[in-house]
Amino acid sequence: MSKRIDKIFTDVAKGYDRVNTVSSLGIIKLWRKDAASQAMIGKQSYKLLDIATGTGELPLEILRLAGKRGKDISITAMDFNKGMLSVAERKARRLGLDIAIERGDAMKLRYPDNSFDVVTSTFALRNVDSLEKFASEARRVLKPGGKFVFMDMGRPDTPLNRAVIRAYWGAISWIGALEDKNAFDWLVYSTSRFDKANFVRVLKGAGFRNVRLGKEITGAAFIVTGNK
Repeated sequence: MSKRIDKIFTDVAKGYDRVNTVSSLGIIKLWRKDAASQAMIGKQSYKLLDIATGTGELPLEILRLAGKRGKDISITAMDFNKGMLSVAERKARRLGLDIAIERGDAMKLRYPDNSFDVVTSTFALRNVDSLEKFASEARRVLKPGGKFVFMDMGRPDTPLNRAVIRAYWGAISWIGALEDKNAFDWLVYSTSRFDKANFVRVLKGAGFRNVRLGKEITGAAFIVTGNK
């Protein structure tokens, strides 16, 4: 993660969840529920790594769903940004949830090969230094046959959806002024530039199988799944 991106997330860490909820009109919670559901696999007990976990919202949602389904999931949540991790740690303590929260670099994961049954990541792809390195490291730590679930936002496919998203960002630009203009501007810029189809090519090039791109209802958010 570049120093610029690290600073943006440090500055916005405390209000990050609030900004996401307001800017998405609450839909982000449904997106996370979808990603958490995708992270459920056939095994009763398994290990999961959440890369660039941010404030830990996805691991918490996964554990809530695992409890309902009677699954025992051991979760490691890692991120480069100290401010985000501090928020994630406070949440886990407050909710009494057992998550291993660690600082680390998505470009050079500290974990041995074939360590996890599932690897997840949400809203991090637009911020990594190299998608190729991200994909390579995620695949390396996955066990053979293991599943990945990656969620983010990217450039809408059609001119109409692109126009709708531009109008939407303009309508809620006041959020950036109230919270953190740099963070909001980066969200808009990075979303408009991210190419979902290219990321699918990167994943296939890294050796992943069964790569599937699913689109969320806004046309901007998406989930990609597949296997090692």
